[in-house]
Amino acid sequence: MRPFLFHDVFDINDNISLSKATVGDAPLVIADHVLRQPALARDIAASSPAANWKHVPGGRNFVDYHDCRLRFPVAPPNRLIALAGEIIRQAWSVEVQPFAPHIDVNWFLQIAPRGADHAHPHHDLFQSHAKHSFTCLVYLNDASESIGGTAFFRYRPSGSPVRDASYERDIQTEPELIENGQNYWPQSPERFWELTGVAEMVPGRMIIFPGQFYHAAWHPKDAFFTSPRLTVAFWMGA
Repeated sequence: MRPFLFHDVFDINDNISLSKATVGDAPLVIADHVLRQPALARDIAASSPAANWKHVPGGRNFVDYHDCRLRFPVAPPNRLIALAGEIIRQAWSVEVQPFAPHIDVNWFLQIAPRGADHAHPHHDLFQSHAKHSFTCLVYLNDASESIGGTAFFRYRPSGSPVRDASYERDIQTEPELIENGQNYWPQSPERFWELTGVAEMVPGRMIIFPGQFYHAAWHPKDAFFTSPRLTVAFWMGA
């Protein structure tokens, strides 16, 4: 462990490649070569002590895998947050602010073989007052570690790619819809979810999309036994 300046380690590159894409049903902006020092950002995140994120008695976390999270405080102004805000303003004509004064790093390491090709699909609408919500993800793994990405789904009972009344009703009676700490891997995902597309994990890539679209970490094969899967996550809205 060593001290570091967040603004330096997660500073943005001067030459960023921007493109729009539709992955499944979800509109995305893809920003490549975002980080000025991607190897340093990856090493800081990989070597920082990571605490369990979700954990319940009898659950599989710290048995079949380590599902952990880092949280780094961010003091404004910050170039990474500002870049995401400007991308959202240009792509969706919405002025946004970060929902919280920090970024998270999802830190995941396998112990046993994976139980599915993806984590639990979910939406990111957790700010009840927000009219607009956007998810911002940055992949930190290097090229030798980059497997999978972020998958997008439709909810089978309603056919909707975004949070809807059918899903909100069903989560009251179908516990396997929600990752509650018991298992990172959904047990029968085909019952509820139709995969519609995947945004590929590329080192230093940031993807931004409206938070109402169902999505999940995509694991097409067993990969993260010796080095963790590292994804920066933060949320912006208005």
